[in-house]
Amino acid sequence: MTAEEAAATQDEAKVRAWLAKNIGGTITAFERLPRWRPSWQVTVERGAEVLELHVRGDRASGLGICPLRREYDVLALFEQNGIPVPHIYGWCSDPEAIVMAHMADTPFLGDIDGNPAVQRMVEDYAGYLANVHALDIEPFLAAGLTAAETPEAVALDYLRLAESHYEAEDQPDALLRFVTGWLHRHLPLHRNSNAVLIGDAPQFFHNGERVTAFYDLELAKLGDPIADLASIRVRDINEPISDVAAMFARYVKDSGNEIDWPVLTYYTVLLFIAVPMMTKATFRKVSPHPAYVEYLSWGMGTSRAALEAIAEGEGYALDPAEPVRSIVPRDANAWRDLAVQCGTLPTEGFFRQHPAQSLAFYLQRIAESGDAIAQAELDDARDILGIAEADAATLEAQLDAFVELASPDHDHALVRYFHRRQMRRLQLLRDYPGPIVTRGLSPLDHVFPNAYPRRVAG
Repeated sequence: MTAEEAAATQDEAKVRAWLAKNIGGTITAFERLPRWRPSWQVTVERGAEVLELHVRGDRASGLGICPLRREYDVLALFEQNGIPVPHIYGWCSDPEAIVMAHMADTPFLGDIDGNPAVQRMVEDYAGYLANVHALDIEPFLAAGLTAAETPEAVALDYLRLAESHYEAEDQPDALLRFVTGWLHRHLPLHRNSNAVLIGDAPQFFHNGERVTAFYDLELAKLGDPIADLASIRVRDINEPISDVAAMFARYVKDSGNEIDWPVLTYYTVLLFIAVPMMTKATFRKVSPHPAYVEYLSWGMGTSRAALEAIAEGEGYALDPAEPVRSIVPRDANAWRDLAVQCGTLPTEGFFRQHPAQSLAFYLQRIAESGDAIAQAELDDARDILGIAEADAATLEAQLDAFVELASPDHDHALVRYFHRRQMRRLQLLRDYPGPIVTRGLSPLDHVFPNAYPRRVAG
């Protein structure tokens, strides 16, 4: 038995002991679920009563962002305030875990087919979100959530958290430097709102007709409610929503609050770019990584969408994607065979594709691209940014230095450059079945035609 297996066995024994002490009855089923975090589905019989439970553990070291205890407190307060969540049975302190009712309903994981019934439930979720934002924040403050006291502190709260992860890497990343610089120059200092936020909307269970429970509240916090609307746009690129704009319209109707569009742009850019800032370190810290290409798709896709959000807000035109030239790499048959062989590995239902196969495809596409992407990035550095002495070996450091000194007059050129770069790099993930690989920022102008300026070239 490996050390990891031994630790998992010990955790299971501790969870069983907690259930015996706090729930009672007889455990008749206890199943470890295939997740990135330890989770168990448990059946307990107490006389004539049968309890179906879900035990939600904490993420492995290096993958977590926020304390699990905070999620437990938020779930408990939501239940007390009539917000639909699974019933909470209690908190297990060792191992840290939330014990809640198991939901047999269907989780919303996107609606690629445009089912009208699902879209209606998504809009109903927006109505519940308006109710969440109207909650009294005092009980949440008592539970340990914090409220920023000034407009600047509200706007900077999540950005500072993301920057603490990014700055710890101590490696040049010109795209992150540019976008974080843009955010610091566009702080929404005219607002000072502190509402209860979901932080990662919309995640909910439904029974085919109605929303039955919110779930996954690990990013819940206090802040500007516009940030939750931005989080909907973030989740949409990987769990597609048929009509995000209609969802926003329902929120406006039920909350009675109009959308401040420049503020929505700020939080949309912030929440998109926070993904690579906060997950980049996992590639270095966690090995083997539980879902390397899934995390890579998040970082690359959200970086692209952050740039698209800046372009939307500023009215910038972007360039169409250019196909990456392919070559026949050395040992092409071996690359192909590796991907096929990995495809025969048993895949548990949670993953879109076996992590080994997704890595094999990604490395195969890198081999097939040769130096095409690197050369295109050099050419763009010269043509779009005017960096005459661009050099492949030091390009990222050169770009980082360029961004640090660039005036806002360079914003459009930098957005164009980095967006072209991300669109090329994402083609290396074309075998991965995540919508985020090809799905960009959803438009809003069919419902809100005057929200953003028309795009202009330049």
